[in-house]
Amino acid sequence: RDNHHGNNMDGFMNSYNWTIPEDWVEEKCVIRLRYNITAGELSDGGFDPAINASLNAEKDDAPTGIEIASIYGLDKEEAVARGYQFQQDPVLHIFKFNEGDAEIKLEININTNQFGRTFEDRSHVFEIRKRPDDISASAKIHNLNVRGKRGNIVQTYPGVEYDFQPNRLEANEGDYVHIQWTGADSNPQNNAGQGRAGTDRNNMLVLRERTWDNGFVEDAHGCFACNYPEVWTKNTSPNFLGLAREDIMALAFLTPTQNWGDMDELDDAGTYFDLGLRKLTTSGIWRYLCTRNNNFTNRSQKGEIRVISA
Repeated sequence: RDNHHGNNMDGFMNSYNWTIPEDWVEEKCVIRLRYNITAGELSDGGFDPAINASLNAEKDDAPTGIEIASIYGLDKEEAVARGYQFQQDPVLHIFKFNEGDAEIKLEININTNQFGRTFEDRSHVFEIRKRPDDISASAKIHNLNVRGKRGNIVQTYPGVEYDFQPNRLEANEGDYVHIQWTGADSNPQNNAGQGRAGTDRNNMLVLRERTWDNGFVEDAHGCFACNYPEVWTKNTSPNFLGLAREDIMALAFLTPTQNWGDMDELDDAGTYFDLGLRKLTTSGIWRYLCTRNNNFTNRSQKGEIRVISA
């Protein structure tokens, strides 16, 4: 629905697929995102340039100069008599079938300051990199990042808590995945979360297998209902997207961008992690988690990657 701060009809966050021109390669780019509220009573959702400060009310309880009588099929005199004027908290005489009917009125809670305005205005700095020369121009590269910020659902609003983006990635054998994310050390100090206050940190490990029989066979590694990562020993071969053991260790401990200090909650790792491009050579389903931010009963940071056989 309009102006809804939530998921779309498919159950996922609303998104925009931006195709970047091939000749754009820049180290410092800035994108500005604005969330503008729209109001159906106003022409062009309130962004008609003719609707400006010259139409402001002379005082708080007076009507503005914005004409809305015509959209209700009323002449100006009747609109004024029945309260159909654009102003703060108008009192409307809605039902009038016959002359002499009792004036049963209802107050509409309207704040004219909130119609046709910008609620969120965010700017982000990013980099557009050149495709590596050894990667075919026809090869598909999937970017796997982290979204959200430190805090509970109230503290992060209108943002979200930590989540992988996309949290369900579907790719084909032969595609590439670029796993990278960034964070900050400047979150509000009282925001809920694990590790050092005010900091964002993330990692990725495959979830353990389920311990019960759910009645069907699934070629998947990891169980979304579990909260422990898979255990590997010298006698087992780590299996995550067909990645090398060094890559799997890097996703867990954020090497080589950390300092090997306090790492049980990744506190001494850097805010930015970049595994680089990796070719997907093994089909299968992998479900994974972030060991720091997957706080059972409070927040879940898990994801799934499906690699389809060519």
